[in-house]
Amino acid sequence: LVDASVIRTREPHIVAHAAIEVPSTGIVLSEELVKAYARVATSQGASIVTHAKVTRLEPAKDCIRVSSEAGVIEARCLVNSAGLFADEIATLLKRGHGIPCPYKIFPVRGEYCEVVRPKAHLVNALVYPLPHPDHLSLGVHFTRTLWDTFLVGPTARYIEDKNDYESNPEPVEEFARRAKLMLPAIEAADLRPTYSGIRAKLVPPGGKGPADFIIERDTDFSRVIHLVGIESPGLTSAPAIAEQVSAMIAETLG
Repeated sequence: LVDASVIRTREPHIVAHAAIEVPSTGIVLSEELVKAYARVATSQGASIVTHAKVTRLEPAKDCIRVSSEAGVIEARCLVNSAGLFADEIATLLKRGHGIPCPYKIFPVRGEYCEVVRPKAHLVNALVYPLPHPDHLSLGVHFTRTLWDTFLVGPTARYIEDKNDYESNPEPVEEFARRAKLMLPAIEAADLRPTYSGIRAKLVPPGGKGPADFIIERDTDFSRVIHLVGIESPGLTSAPAIAEQVSAMIAETLG
């Protein structure tokens, strides 16, 4: 725990009474990280099939038969890690047997703005506010980029369509208003919209949270492992989640 004097030394433009310092934190390019995971997987013999929407799941005695637009795969173990659509994959598995799906994903869109020069150097590290009491997100925070600027965001808003990344974007003035709570020097003119993402929330609008990740074996079909509601910090947690799921797969395969 550091006080305001330490904060002024390390982040002179940030206004805060105290902070928790986490020296091990860092940043990655998420797209490049996923590509790296894919390279490691294929080098170990994995096959990656894209543009292959799953249309049917049929549990059999020794496998799960997965029908997709690319063909049929008979899997000795199936890991449902479909993100926003994990509840729909679980529904495909259960529906043919008259079993209700226990999961429901509520999409929450988060948007970012980038701070442009000359104010792109006002923040030196990752700076977070106290979590918002609605538990929707960690709150609008500041994240350094690998191209020497920083991001403001994300916002958090429930949406109906899991593929709606663009409609009714948050105005930059709202980003500036929230950013000013910690960084008074920021103005709307210093911001430009960048990208948005959609989180797979398990808590409905108006519900109480937060909800933890669901990592569990299907209660009816033991060859299926579900990863549901893996939102922030899912990317950070991915290696640890993989170790846990690998152990579950090994148990399934004997």
